[in-house]
Amino acid sequence: MKPTSNNDPPQPNNSTPSEKSEFPSDHIKVIKQDTPPTPQDETDFESFYLKQVTTEFADDLDKLRNASDFTEKSVPILIDALKATAGMYSEGDKMKVMGKR
Repeated sequence: MKPTSNNDPPQPNNSTPSEKSEFPSDHIKVIKQDTPPTPQDETDFESFYLKQVTTEFADDLDKLRNASDFTEKSVPILIDALKATAGMYSEGDKMKVMGKR
């Protein structure tokens, strides 16, 4: 096929259905969830997530705990903030992380 210039009219698409398309259907994967997540799944993910976050950010959490303005009232706020970040993941992502898909 010769290159077209800006002045050439558009060429018809002469491809046949048997030719490979840019997005072959065999590359499309259907993801289905066999069972909906249970409250236990949510608790398991939250526990796993909190362990991962507190391990990964242990130094930062120590800095927060040692800050002059960190008090007993700060603990539940910090815990709630960490738990809230677990909620930013989709149910599908949570299930993948927990090996349920």
